[in-house]
Amino acid sequence: MLEDQRIEQMMDALIDSLSTPEEVCSDCPELLPEVRERWQRLRIVQAEVNALFPPPSDESASNPTALSNSKTLPHIPGYELEAILGRGGMGIVFRAKHLRLNRVVALKMALAGAYAAPNERERFQREAEAVAGLRHANIVQVYDVGDSEGQPYFTMEFIGGGSLAQRLEGTPQSARASAVLVETLAEAVQAAHESGIVHRDLKPANVLLTEDGTPKIADFGVARRLEGETRLTLSGIAVGTPSYMAPEQATGNALAVGPAADTYALGAILYELLTGLPPFKAESVAETIQNVIAQDPIPPSRLNSKIPRDLETICLKCLQKEPRLRYESAGALAKDLHSFHLGEAISARPESLLAKMARKVRRRPFLFAALGLSILSTFFLVGSGLWMLSERAATYQAAEADLNEMNELLKNSSWTEARAALERAKGRLGERPPVRLIQRLERGRLNLELVDRLDAIRLEGFVMREDSLDFKPSDIAYENAFRQAGLVVPGEVDTDVAASQISSSPIKSLLLAALDQWAACRIKNDNRKEWLIEVIRKADPELTSWRTRVNDPGIWKDDAALTKLIDTAPNTYPSLPVLLLLEQRMREAGKDPLPFLKSVQQAHPGDFWANTRLARALFQSDPRESVRFYQAALGIRPGAVVIRNELAGALELSERKEEAVAQFRLAVDSVPTFASAQTNLATILSRLGRHDEALERVQLAFQQGIQTSGLYRVLGYSLMAKERQDDAESAFRRAIKLNPGDMWAQDGLRKALIHQGKFEEASAPWKMALSSHPSEHKYWYGYAELCLFLGQENEYCSARRELLEKFGNDSFSVTAERTARACLLLQSTEAERKQTVALIDKTLREVDRSRYQQFYASLLFVKGLAEYREERFEQAISTMRGDASGVLGPAPRLVLAMALHQRGLQAEARKTLADAISSHDWRSKNIRDQDGWIFHVLRREAEHLILPNLAAFLNGKYAPRDNDERLALIGVCEFQNRTHALTKLYDDAFAANCELFESFDERQRLFAIHASALAGIGRGSDTSVLTEPERIKCRKLARLWLQDWMDSLSKSTTGTPKSREILRRVYTQWKKDPDLSGIRELAELEKLPEVERKEFVKIWETIDKALRDVERSK
Repeated sequence: MLEDQRIEQMMDALIDSLSTPEEVCSDCPELLPEVRERWQRLRIVQAEVNALFPPPSDESASNPTALSNSKTLPHIPGYELEAILGRGGMGIVFRAKHLRLNRVVALKMALAGAYAAPNERERFQREAEAVAGLRHANIVQVYDVGDSEGQPYFTMEFIGGGSLAQRLEGTPQSARASAVLVETLAEAVQAAHESGIVHRDLKPANVLLTEDGTPKIADFGVARRLEGETRLTLSGIAVGTPSYMAPEQATGNALAVGPAADTYALGAILYELLTGLPPFKAESVAETIQNVIAQDPIPPSRLNSKIPRDLETICLKCLQKEPRLRYESAGALAKDLHSFHLGEAISARPESLLAKMARKVRRRPFLFAALGLSILSTFFLVGSGLWMLSERAATYQAAEADLNEMNELLKNSSWTEARAALERAKGRLGERPPVRLIQRLERGRLNLELVDRLDAIRLEGFVMREDSLDFKPSDIAYENAFRQAGLVVPGEVDTDVAASQISSSPIKSLLLAALDQWAACRIKNDNRKEWLIEVIRKADPELTSWRTRVNDPGIWKDDAALTKLIDTAPNTYPSLPVLLLLEQRMREAGKDPLPFLKSVQQAHPGDFWANTRLARALFQSDPRESVRFYQAALGIRPGAVVIRNELAGALELSERKEEAVAQFRLAVDSVPTFASAQTNLATILSRLGRHDEALERVQLAFQQGIQTSGLYRVLGYSLMAKERQDDAESAFRRAIKLNPGDMWAQDGLRKALIHQGKFEEASAPWKMALSSHPSEHKYWYGYAELCLFLGQENEYCSARRELLEKFGNDSFSVTAERTARACLLLQSTEAERKQTVALIDKTLREVDRSRYQQFYASLLFVKGLAEYREERFEQAISTMRGDASGVLGPAPRLVLAMALHQRGLQAEARKTLADAISSHDWRSKNIRDQDGWIFHVLRREAEHLILPNLAAFLNGKYAPRDNDERLALIGVCEFQNRTHALTKLYDDAFAANCELFESFDERQRLFAIHASALAGIGRGSDTSVLTEPERIKCRKLARLWLQDWMDSLSKSTTGTPKSREILRRVYTQWKKDPDLSGIRELAELEKLPEVERKEFVKIWETIDKALRDVERSK
């Protein structure tokens, strides 16, 4: 009995901790066999229970720090586990750091560890394989799969923004944001289905969010392949989460669960986003499953009246009981959500009443038979209530009077009063008013909606470009507005029918003005335009002669007639929209619209549109004056948030930056979903260098469901400013995906790739930028240099020809200097060389040397390079030893070395080359721009000219003869990351000259230690073939060189503040240096032999003590 109690205590300890049976039985090993056996049985049962009822996500996931101290975390070689992110039924997830890559990851380990049952291991392995095979931006990526001491694990992308479930917390989201999010998830699910994977447990808790709000699907623990998979669940067991599982999934029929189950789950997620609740959630799991199988979900609009009808239709189509009635694929769902997002027609249609009734009858035939008898019984009671109709007649008559008043108010353009009359009429009517009144109510509603829609088209019918405002009233927008209001559109009926419909409308004047605007759109189809103009003529036969000419298509095609029309336009004409339409035509005819718009505004100073159009016309040419008219327009209509956004833009152009920020904030506070204002606010904050504020604004916009190219572009530039180049690259790529023509995003992507050393990838966006801006030198600057650096000589030569053709005679000295330098990096044709030399000579004559000394020195470097290309070696040597030697880092000495070699001074050339190479960091990760490419292009040229045995050395068949040759070879080894070759070069050089290490500056010493430390832990392009003794030797050299440097610092530390600061700076740099982590970090030192480990630990303890002494001395 006592033994049983002890075993029970051991089992409790196992369940409540992360311990293993060996750990809990350490004090009583005699119980270990029985504890092991019971633990394995418990894990098998728990796995089966979890398959039926997956446990909820651990709420502590949001607070990993609190968990990290609860128990000593497991040890996984190559990783440092930092905290527990969460536990599930099958596994536990840790936040971890990949030590070699210094990358934060999420590491998932089977909860049962070495005691996992076979089916648990298989399911765990299946999850890793399922996700590892998927490559999608919205699916959590798997990095590595492994097994440590019998404990299976895999690592995946770390997502730091929590889960969708945590963000929701029962709060309904906006329709727009919900549609965008589920569209994104549906695209990711479609990618999984195309790879043969069905998730089977999609729910908000399994949707993780990055810090910028990007959703990523996680936890494929119960996923299955569409074909050829062995079943790992018990027969009849339902796999998934009840509130989100499809009916066929809830019945436990595993073979019937396919892609349609994931579509159902996406619909359930959409339902919860819109209402704050899942479609089914009862007090017990069994009751929830029963409801999933047998009940229809409550329509979302009953829980949230703001849900658009189309989005509700999409949601309910996903939640159909029968898989065949759902979307045929997740991709089809994504397409319909995208259509909804764009305001286009969706493919889904609401289930008809007849179909719905038939489905319910089939499901419950006896219930509906009884219901039918009840209805027949009730029918005989209806007659007794007919007397009530007479009392309703008076109410209906009053409602009809309200509707008559509404029509009169509509004719007088009194929109607010008309809305009030409509609401009064609706308030008088009961639940079932006469059909004729319902029709009039509906027509009144449609008319007022059309008023708002047409006003919005006029207000938003332009796009802000880089250098202008592109006014483009949308042909499609007008067609959609008229169609949704039940009005005819071009080509569908005869013009007489359309004109009659317009003439009889109470908002005839507004419709005519809209038709005027519509006809002025850039409609490519002449028949369509003529149809509109003909309808205007017939709908309003009392046209003035001038308006008749306005609507004459022949006049718009005749410049002379158009000029006469503009000149004779009466600025007091009552149809102001017609007058304002002329601005667009004036621009197309090459005429200045400002005088005309000013006269219109003077004639209508209190008109919102007259002030707005004049403000827009002044936006680029005179933004300060533009501000006045925007302010006047806002005074007339303070709630016009679009105009407030434009006012802010004019203020920014007027250099009134803080006022612009304030107006942008007012715009987004008024309408948080206003994408343009959100983007503009984030952009100006980024331009002002307030990158943290810009990033916060972008996050807030993402939370509103706004996904614009501009927002991702701002995100990219602010991340780049904060040295987060990898994240910036992702942001720019997302911006380009949303808008492939976004040249600012293309330029940002190019810069981010270059900062990361991804030079090949940078070529594509650069070429796109050049195709869009072929005549602007700033887009060409560096392109030729990059091509030559990448070895693309043909592309370089083509770029050189373009540069000389476009900028070969440029009068701007900076453009001339950059063009000439780029064109001299490779030998050219005689004609190209002469043009380049003439360009640099002209620029040297024109630049004031006394005022621009540094720039003049740069011009002299280009001159010296030209002299070298002309084989005027003596002049090149003289130039490069003069003022040109102080610019462009190692470049002047590289050219000098080549000129010396060409003059037959080989020894001096080798020494000069060695000095040039030793003065620079040639590692590829430090190449950031065109200067770095120039340095490497000249280095390669100098190496091949001066070092004839270079190829043999790189193939391991040649040993350098002296230190000049050794130091000259350092550059190519650094660039190619040959850490072992570098170590040997430095070792041989120090052996040949015992004072060389002491003569090196800090940077050169550190490079030598870096090389040996990295080679010693197997990092480097040439270290894979090293034996362990060779690695030990490299680490020994690193240790010796560190110790020599420490001894030197100790001797030079005299107790003065300056000497102590030097020691503190050097030691602090070593403590943070990532290239020394392999011989510094305890986790890495644990991998070394004990003797080595102790020696390195002693070094770092000495360094720590010295730093403490320096701090105390302050």
